Amino acid sequence: MSYQSYPGEVIDAEYVEVIPAQRGMGTSLLPRRTSAMMGRVIEEAMVLGTHDQCLAMLAKAGIEHTAALSVMEAQFSSMTPQAAERYRAIVDAYAQQAADKVRRW
Repeated sequence: MSYQSYPGEVIDAEYVEVIPAQRGMGTSLLPRRTSAMMGRVIEEAMVLGTHDQCLAMLAKAGIEHTAALSVMEAQFSSMTPQAAERYRAIVDAYAQQAADKVRRW
């Protein structure tokens, strides 16, 4: 089919610009080096966020377990007062180790 026999309007398209689809947070529009640096920053932020969540879960578990052990300590101490010091030492040792784990994390 030639342009002379085409019934519609003829559009001269010598130059067509193709714009790539965006991937992710618009990083495809940035220079490669900037995009890579932005990716590393986002990755580091995600790692730090995960680290913080794990630390919070560890601390929460330590608090909950220390509280439960303290309740047990009080109950057992009322039943056997002669062993109260031992119960307290066990709970204190657990609480100290839990606190140390949170500090080291």
